[in-house]
Amino acid sequence: MQSDNKMLLQNLFKAAYQSCLAEQAMPEHLANIQYSDKVCIIGAGKAAAEMAAAAHAFFGEACYGTVVTRYGYETEKDTGAIEVLTAGHPSPDQNSLFAGQKLLDLVKQTPSDVPVVFLISGGGSALACLPVEGLEFSEKLAVHQFLVKSGASITEINTVRKHLSALKGGKLAAACQSSMTSLILSDVVGDDMSVIASGPTVIDHTTAQQALDILIKYQYPVSDKLEQILSRDTSVDTQYSHNTQNSTQNVIIANANVAIDTAAKQAHQLGIKTHILSYDIEGDAQQVAKEHAAIALEYKRKGERILLLSGGEMTVKAQNATGDGGPNQEYMLTMAMELNNTPGICAISCDTDGVDGSQDVAGAFIDESTLTRAKQLGLEPRTYLNTHDSYHFFKQLDDLIITGPTNTNVNDFRAIYVNGMAD
Repeated sequence: MQSDNKMLLQNLFKAAYQSCLAEQAMPEHLANIQYSDKVCIIGAGKAAAEMAAAAHAFFGEACYGTVVTRYGYETEKDTGAIEVLTAGHPSPDQNSLFAGQKLLDLVKQTPSDVPVVFLISGGGSALACLPVEGLEFSEKLAVHQFLVKSGASITEINTVRKHLSALKGGKLAAACQSSMTSLILSDVVGDDMSVIASGPTVIDHTTAQQALDILIKYQYPVSDKLEQILSRDTSVDTQYSHNTQNSTQNVIIANANVAIDTAAKQAHQLGIKTHILSYDIEGDAQQVAKEHAAIALEYKRKGERILLLSGGEMTVKAQNATGDGGPNQEYMLTMAMELNNTPGICAISCDTDGVDGSQDVAGAFIDESTLTRAKQLGLEPRTYLNTHDSYHFFKQLDDLIITGPTNTNVNDFRAIYVNGMAD
């Protein structure tokens, strides 16, 4: 029974993320690009290589350019004259710096009669990194690494990134003299395009003071130089409006809604009723798990058979963590403890890009046997939860979900299957 339920939920997850692949989502939007001879393709994100391949398949030899993706996320498909670079994620590295400068230079050099198509997906903020003038890369990196572990939301992290970047917050679009179209795979709750990859082609309405307030909120040791940089007006409002107001389009081509709706449709075809809890849940992974466990237990009490689906992006407060894991694995470990071996309930929680936290696993699976099997192996769930080491907990149970790179990224996918008739 465990293997059947695990396979069911894994198949639903696979259907969800495959519905958001570039090859399916991009062609109808590429058909809207007007060009006479050449098209410049630039991109950044975990799906950038696959998106580049889709662009080449559509435009053929007419397109050229550069994209940057995560190490190991290259594609075997033909990208033609579109160069594929690789760089660090979740922390940027020297290759991120190189890629950021190359993308900016390419945009500046593109003739005004050649349209630019920017392919954006999750991870773009780290993969294309170029500090604002006066800021060393090492300090920008230190800020990023601190905020990722602080429990700050992705919106807060990206607010700070934009004010420390020479690319983000619309600055890349401001450097472009031709028309620019951004095709975006959204990994941000609510699909705020100014937040996705820190909005390199979307005007930024946050302020440097807000960025400074976020650093202070999470107790980052702000240096005098950093405070001075954030006291400058780095807004690109005037330049952006002059250069791009009438020539920049930003289009969401896939998001969590598409993924979850696909899973719901497939479940219905299997005769399973669904309840979409939310497309855009945010918050601490442990707290979300407790709330969802309570909902699952209520459906169980009513004797219902139902699949509970949700998306969004959770966080983990792990500043002093000694273990490995990610929000989806921590959510699963917390839920297992909350359900406490209740029969007839199983669940999966994964990141649609195939990487949840510090290890290359998408997430994890639990069912009514999880805690029993853990006890047999001498594993104490509370200890693993307290040290944020959910990865090693599920690894020993062989309940990690490993997909490898999925070539897309539309945030978390969670499915809780409740069979209220099970004893």
